[in-house]
Amino acid sequence: MFRIVNSVWLVVAMTAGSLSRADEVDSIALDPLWLAATSESDANVPSRGIRPEEVNGYFAILNHAREVSPSQLRDAAKRFESERLAVVRIDPALRFYFRRANTEFPTFVDLHRSPAAYHGQPVTLRGHVRRLIELPPGPNPFGFERLYEAWLYVDDAQQNPVVVVCSELPPGLRTGSNVLVDFVSATGYFFKRYGYSDQAGQWRFAPLILAGQLDWSPRAERTAWLSSATMWWLVSSGGALVLWLGWRAIRLDHARTVGPEAQITNWAVPSIPPTAPDIENPDRCGSD
Repeated sequence: MFRIVNSVWLVVAMTAGSLSRADEVDSIALDPLWLAATSESDANVPSRGIRPEEVNGYFAILNHAREVSPSQLRDAAKRFESERLAVVRIDPALRFYFRRANTEFPTFVDLHRSPAAYHGQPVTLRGHVRRLIELPPGPNPFGFERLYEAWLYVDDAQQNPVVVVCSELPPGLRTGSNVLVDFVSATGYFFKRYGYSDQAGQWRFAPLILAGQLDWSPRAERTAWLSSATMWWLVSSGGALVLWLGWRAIRLDHARTVGPEAQITNWAVPSIPPTAPDIENPDRCGSD
């Protein structure tokens, strides 16, 4: 009897867990209509800005990313990364992903090579921000009064940016068109390849991620602290130490070159010591 009851409770618990996971997945998934203007066939085609036909989906996804639980979105991004990992492991053409042991999955590289597979999927990217500006959202049905555009540079991107648009920033995060903030991450949905011109006027593209917020580690404060007076003190002290070590090395090298006799002379030791007889008969010292 007890076995039957336990089995029933186990089935109920497993069913409830499955339903909960299914509800969570449903809450994370995007409405396909929001992605229609940037369909999978178009996701590989970069375009400048947000086109008129993309506006509705753009704001709808930003609103969805704002309302969904950040922890659930990060979990969903991890699940999608695991799915991609299972796919690329059996593809001989992608073995270079794993040339170095114990490295993180190269999300940026994989997204760059397979943008259609990422279209509308949640991803997490980490790196440093070099540009973070406020955007005027314009008229929208979701009440956005301001948005932010961040240019995020991840380790495996070879100085190619990821453009992140979000509606919230963590307290204290510096903004500007030319900033440097480390330890920043973003979890959001890949919308499309965003076209832009680089400083040389060349046409380039970047993944456009629509997120609810940026995440920033407080460790970034250490970077600013070290870059001011403390860094100057460390550099000055290090320079003084290098000079002292250099002077010491020159002295030692000179000592080895001229030999032990010169070492004694340099320290003002008498060059002609008294002879043994003079030491035995002090009265004779200097009599000759």
